Order: sequence, then C-alpha cells, then structure tokens
Amino acid sequence: MKRLSVLASVSVLALAAGPLFAAGKWTRGPRVVQRPSASSTSSASTAAQKSARVNPPAATAAGYSVQLNIVTRVQGTSFFRTAVDITNNTTTDGVTAAYQYCYTLSGSFRGCTSAQTIVLHPLDNFHTDDIVQFLGSVLEPGAADLSFGTFIVTFAGLPSGNGWEGTVTGRTYSPFDPGTVAIAYPASLFFESASGSLVGTVRDTRPAPTEAGALRTNLGITNTALFDTANPVTVQVSVYDATEGSTTGGQRVGNILSRTLQPGEVQQINDLFTAAAVPNNVLSAIVFVDIPGPVSTTNPPTIEGYINILDGGTQDGAYFEMKCSAGCATFN
Repeated sequence: MKRLSVLASVSVLALAAGPLFAAGKWTRGPRVVQRPSASSTSSASTAAQKSARVNPPAATAAGYSVQLNIVTRVQGTSFFRTAVDITNNTTTDGVTAAYQYCYTLSGSFRGCTSAQTIVLHPLDNFHTDDIVQFLGSVLEPGAADLSFGTFIVTFAGLPSGNGWEGTVTGRTYSPFDPGTVAIAYPASLFFESASGSLVGTVRDTRPAPTEAGALRTNLGITNTALFDTANPVTVQVSVYDATEGSTTGGQRVGNILSRTLQPGEVQQINDLFTAAAVPNNVLSAIVFVDIPGPVSTTNPPTIEGYINILDGGTQDGAYFEMKCSAGCATFN
C-alpha cells in the first residue's frame, strides 16, 4: 500500500532493487554516478567563481559566499515570511555583504536579482523581519506577495575566509496567536557544495505515530552553480529503507524522483514519502540526491540540499542540512 496523496499546498512549514544488507553493514547497489576528483581551489577563489555569475567580485582581503536555502513570502494556509540576519563576527571594519535573491514566481524560475551591498562595521549585524519585502522594487511585480527561493550573500573584506567570520541566518515564520510558528536555519557555505551526491536521514511516522509525533518530510535541492554557472543540472532522488526490523531494510524503496534546476534555483519536494510512493511500512529512511554521471571534472555542476521534518499536528519544523557523500570539495 502506498501513502495517500495529500492536498498540494504551497507553503514552507506545512506545504511537499535487490537486498542490499549483507556482511553486517548497509550498502547500496550500483548507480550511474561518476564522482569527479575533489577540487583544490581555495574557498575564496571558489566563492568568487560563484559570485561572478551574478556580480563581479571585488578585490578584497578575504571572502566567500553563503546562501539561505529557504526564503519566501507567501500566503498559503498562513502568511509566511523570512527574517534574515547578516553578521560580521570580526573586529574588521568595512566588511561588505553583497546580497541577491534567486526566486521562483508563479511556478517559473526568474533568476537572481542584481547585487545590493551592505557595509558592516566591527561586530555588526543587519536584521530585517521580512527580507523579501525589504528587497522591494528590485523584484518583479508580484514577487513580494508570492515567491520562493534562495538568498545569496558574498562577504568581502574579511580578515580570513574560514567560514565563521561572516554569517547569515534565516527564520521563516507565520503568525500564531499569541506569537509565531517558525523554522530557523544557518546559511550554508558554497565551498561545501557537492558535485556527486548528497545524503540525509528522513522520517515519515504518520502510519505509526510515536511520542515524537506524526512526522513527514520535505526535501529541498539547490543548484549552487559553483563552477558551471550557465547550465541546468538534473538530479535523482532515491530513498533507502532504514526502519528498524523492516523486511525491506537496506533496499531502495518507492520511485526515483528526477528534478532539473537552473543555476541558483531551489526546488522543494513536499511530502517526500508520498511524492516517491514509499510504502507505509517504511518509517525511517536514508535519502540520496545524485547527479548522474558522467560530469565534467573541470567545470562540474554543484548542489546543496536540506531536509525539513514536520509535525503533522503543530506543523513544527526541524531543518537539517544534507551532507556531501560524493564529489565533495576539499579546501586546504
């Protein structure tokens, strides 16, 4: 029996072959995925390649790019908006943060806005309760009312480029008397993108709710275009049963999902288990997002991913960044 389809709602918090268990460990069957060798490019220059897709990088002491993978302003069952903090954690003055919103409107990816810059002083923070509203006139008509995308920030002028010096955090929330219901998350580092595979743990306990609730999972994928800044990337999503005591433990279950993303685009698969027709006996699983090979080793596509596990009663969400499992960049 497959999970019953749910109503397709467009919101963020409440929106979308053979046994492989042997020799005492989990394994996966063959996949058509070529893993390019890890890049030796420095984090600063790698970030510069990314930012060059949409804005020329300035000559600076050090810098890198990060992105929030969930940014929205949408009226669904509730009114959702995203608060953003951009912070200079160092005592260096004159740090710049060039920001851009890459978004989808009316089901169509509209690309990225032109870069706007904030100057940050020592131990300084920029905050807005509604980043999409803050962007205002740089967006297409209607985007301030109904859009979903990623928020890219490129730091420059930092004393070093390790990844902690400049940070960005987001909080997507909606009104809930007497306060708000929300999910919060840090921006991911571009130089941790994958050119092969991403992996994460997902759950769906609606068939057998536990003390943790009747949970379901949304999964998001972003084309970070770290090296290939012009072409779309196609990914495949596969689910492997990790339910304790399951007769299908270690096997791929459900259907393989395919998605194509433009540079800078994020797509969210709402209610992953239903979308992939995962059987009801599967309550916990390992999910892989693969770039099918072969891919270029000199200009490979790159992706990031996130998992949002939601409670069906409260709609409370928990955000998890997917980890690179193949084609992982290493920087020395």
